[in-house]
Amino acid sequence: MAAEPSKDLLARIAAAYGTTAPTAIVEEGTTTSFRRGDGKLLRQYQSPDRFSIRIDYSTGSEARVMVGEKAWQQGAPANPMLRGAIALQVARIALPWNMLAKRSSLVDLGPVPAGGHAIEFPLEEQLKLVVEVDPASGRILRSRGIYRMGEGTMEFATAYSDFRTVNGRLHAAREEHYAMGQHTGYSVIEKVSYPRDLPDSAFKP
Repeated sequence: MAAEPSKDLLARIAAAYGTTAPTAIVEEGTTTSFRRGDGKLLRQYQSPDRFSIRIDYSTGSEARVMVGEKAWQQGAPANPMLRGAIALQVARIALPWNMLAKRSSLVDLGPVPAGGHAIEFPLEEQLKLVVEVDPASGRILRSRGIYRMGEGTMEFATAYSDFRTVNGRLHAAREEHYAMGQHTGYSVIEKVSYPRDLPDSAFKP
């Protein structure tokens, strides 16, 4: 039977990011897509299952929303694969606290060649995250979202750097994005806030 991550490792993650999970998160910044160019980024999250992301590029906007089991892109219902991609974004925005809240479902995968320690975080039947943690600091260095499609898989990875603390909670100010091993762009988080709650309009498809 697969082992759960050690209590010491989970304690270091909690100590690094803050033990009190936020009820809401707002992230503002910029995204650079190697396909679409530079865009203005806004992510909003309300625990446990409401999320929206909007990126305004010079060529147009990209908008995704998830509320519970339902997800939309550009106001239209998302297909299963796109819904899985949005579910990964929901898990990532509050990743340390989402992991710690479901610690009994975590699987210890052991050390990885880059020097971190890998933890598997199941999300849904066909969807999981493999999270790589620096065992010394408790910081999350990379997350790999893996979506199973029949006999194959799709993988979307994010590498985290430039860690900063706001209101006692740690976050990565820079994210490098990858799809199927290809570097697709990066995001710079310029502002993070943790309001008590957000209006329903923040999650309108």
